[in-house]
Amino acid sequence: MKKHKVRRTAAALAVGMALCGAVPAQAGIFDWFKNTSAAQEEKTAYSFVSNGVAILPDAEAAPVLAALGTPVQTFEQDSCAYQGKDKVYTYSGFQIGVYPVNGVDKISFVYLLDNTVSTPEGIKIGSTAAQVIEAYGKDYEEQFGVYRYVLGNTQLAVYTTNKVVDAIEYGIAPAK
Repeated sequence: MKKHKVRRTAAALAVGMALCGAVPAQAGIFDWFKNTSAAQEEKTAYSFVSNGVAILPDAEAAPVLAALGTPVQTFEQDSCAYQGKDKVYTYSGFQIGVYPVNGVDKISFVYLLDNTVSTPEGIKIGSTAAQVIEAYGKDYEEQFGVYRYVLGNTQLAVYTTNKVVDAIEYGIAPAK
């Protein structure tokens, strides 16, 4: 009788080890079927990411600016649309535009300056229009080499010359 118990236990352990080897390490024991892939999550807005900081148009600027640290350069001028100052913060490879609303600064745009930075999807200055369409899909409006993608209340504008990206801008989508 003891031999059968030992064999059953050994068989159960072997099956358990085989199953554990077949399950991805990130799946964990209790959430094997949970999809944790960020690439497969439904995006609701376009945002630029720098050093792990998501920069979302129309979001409050203060926490983002604090997380990014000291900019390389700043510029400000009286706002022509709101009470207060419009500001531009320049960081390595990109700029953030900020506008005041009811005493709170909000992000109006993120502008990529060079090919040292890229979108989370891997598009940067120097990429081709075909790579842009591959990364973002065919749901865009194109005029004069500018590919505009709208998602939620955000817009991604990719500027091209001769089908090569020469500027990328995140902004607030125009009202429809």
